[in-house]
Amino acid sequence: MRNGIAVLLFAAAVILPLQIQAQGRGGRGGPPPAIGKAGAPIDMTGYWTAVITEDWHERMLTAPKGDFGTGAPGRVAVPGGGFVGRGPNPSAQGNIPYNVSGAKLALQWDPAKDEAEGNQCKAYGAPGIMRLPTHLHITWQDDTTLKVEADFGTQTRLFHFAPAAMPGQAATKMAAPAGEQPSWQGYSVAEWNQVTGGRAGWPRGGNLKVVTTNLKPGYYWKNGMPYSGNAELTEHFRVQKMPDSTEWLVFSQMVMDPEYLTQPYIVTYHFKKLPDGSKWKPVACSAR
Repeated sequence: MRNGIAVLLFAAAVILPLQIQAQGRGGRGGPPPAIGKAGAPIDMTGYWTAVITEDWHERMLTAPKGDFGTGAPGRVAVPGGGFVGRGPNPSAQGNIPYNVSGAKLALQWDPAKDEAEGNQCKAYGAPGIMRLPTHLHITWQDDTTLKVEADFGTQTRLFHFAPAAMPGQAATKMAAPAGEQPSWQGYSVAEWNQVTGGRAGWPRGGNLKVVTTNLKPGYYWKNGMPYSGNAELTEHFRVQKMPDSTEWLVFSQMVMDPEYLTQPYIVTYHFKKLPDGSKWKPVACSAR
């Protein structure tokens, strides 16, 4: 049920903006849409703090080895069945849809080994950093590159906007530069899903889609829940202003990883905007 709800939320984040975009374009022709800073339908810049109301013990704490979201193996019983964490696929009934290979790899987590190999940041890569109890500082590095800094682990993500296509043409594609080595944050390509208003009373608004590849293998959670170097991360970011004037950054995250997952892994999380950078406190990565 949880995975089903997550799929519906992710679909809403993707499909609705595209429907709105179609209503707001008002026909074909004309110059290509503006990209990057000039084309931004929402303002994501500023300081934000993670608001952790879901998956609390995996995100705020380092869960025990083999905890796939339901506690240590063998601690939780399924009515009419056996204990969670036991059986051919120990991740069954857990939060992450692992195949047997992914689940068994999670059970091999060894933080001392990660430290010895200089891999303290395995849980701070692009598929993991947004899950951690971090603050974000979002700025424009230049007109076509959005910079997202995280103080938890002192990480920096760069969202590169591809050149816009002319109306009626296929979207311009963009890949990691030739020879660029895989990294914790990978290579991220961004595009706006936007509306410009004017039809049916739609105000200016939209969301940001980011696709990240070229990743080093890492962890979703600090207790060694793995993703492979073949993982593809797709995110959608929206800014919502509430009646009390607070602003929220809402994002949906989907990971496709044919090496370790049986289906897409989808979550939706939230950040709240801060008035300034007084809470910004960079700390180093930790394997534990």
